[in-house]
Amino acid sequence: MTSLRRSLSQFATNPLRTFLTLLGIVFGVGSVVAMVSVGEGAQQEILATIDAIGAATAHVKIKEIPEAELTEVVADSQGLSRADVDAIRQVIPEVQLAGYRRTVQLEVTDLPVAPHSIKLLAISPEIFVVHNLEVSRGRPLGPVDEAQGLRTAVIGAKLAADAFEGDPLGQQFRLDYAFFEVVGVLAGRDELGTGELPIDPQIYASAILVPYSTAAQELEPEPGYNEVDLVSVQVESTAGTLRLKSALGPLLRDLHGGVDDFEIIAPEEILRQKEAAQSVLNLVLISIAAISLIVGGIGIMNIMLANIMERISEIGLRRAIGARRRDIRNQFLFESTIISVVGGLIGLALGIGAGAGVAWAVEIPFAFAWESMVLSFAISVAVGVVFGFVPAMRASNIDPIEALRSE
Repeated sequence: MTSLRRSLSQFATNPLRTFLTLLGIVFGVGSVVAMVSVGEGAQQEILATIDAIGAATAHVKIKEIPEAELTEVVADSQGLSRADVDAIRQVIPEVQLAGYRRTVQLEVTDLPVAPHSIKLLAISPEIFVVHNLEVSRGRPLGPVDEAQGLRTAVIGAKLAADAFEGDPLGQQFRLDYAFFEVVGVLAGRDELGTGELPIDPQIYASAILVPYSTAAQELEPEPGYNEVDLVSVQVESTAGTLRLKSALGPLLRDLHGGVDDFEIIAPEEILRQKEAAQSVLNLVLISIAAISLIVGGIGIMNIMLANIMERISEIGLRRAIGARRRDIRNQFLFESTIISVVGGLIGLALGIGAGAGVAWAVEIPFAFAWESMVLSFAISVAVGVVFGFVPAMRASNIDPIEALRSE
């Protein structure tokens, strides 16, 4: 306790100098904690999105083809089609479900919302399962709707609230020149970001889902190229999505005449890529923080050397009344360690606050990156010990007679 009181007294004597000494440690620790926490929050958001769209599902989406190459591509491939879905079901035994979806252009509607704000989707019934769509009221579209081409529709929760008064079930509305009946309302979902994921869970909030066959008959004929925009294939487990992707590629390439006019995305693969990128980012951040901490350590060493020169007489007096060299060494080492510990704690608090602020501003979850926090704090303490050792040894080796004579 005596050493602590003596150290605090020294710091209080020169508060500005002590504060400036702390800055290198504070910014080094705070920057790592803030950036790693934000990165972990973004990772959690991706995980939540993957869970929302189905982690055991791989998605095949159409690829944009340059107009100059389109004629040649169309000669060899009909693009993504329902025939591809049938082949996937027959050839790949691991497939449990396969659904498809096409975006239909909506020209007019009698709903009290702008047509461009509505996402009109022609779907197969399997989409409800492979995209984890829950119906809060009514029922989903089923095989009967598809087989008979019924004019039935399931609407998103936001659209139900914006376009209908009261219960929308059973109400009829116009899409282009056909009338559809609402048979179900999708459950609402929390806001989620998607990054590179092909399925945006929020696309269904203002969507109208109709049977694929009905859309082809009543709304918009099937295009000659790319009958569907998206095919989603579900397997038993998340680990199977990468094997599924490796099987889908050769099969679809063969069906498309060797043309790569499609793109396959497995959520687990995206997650692994993000984890790898995050690991590299964390390494870079820790390296930057290490440089900042070294600079802070040099500041600690300079301040401690200056303290020694100012306290020559104190050192001589203490040695004269019986203090041992190790007592002097430990006192100065203790002071440098206190500076690094206090700087590390302030840096942790600053990093948590800054990370939480950034996460709130960009609307992503904030995650406490405990490992990075502990590592950064441990490095800051180590810096205080290492860079304080040389001044401490120098102080302990001062000759007491020369110290008193200098006074």
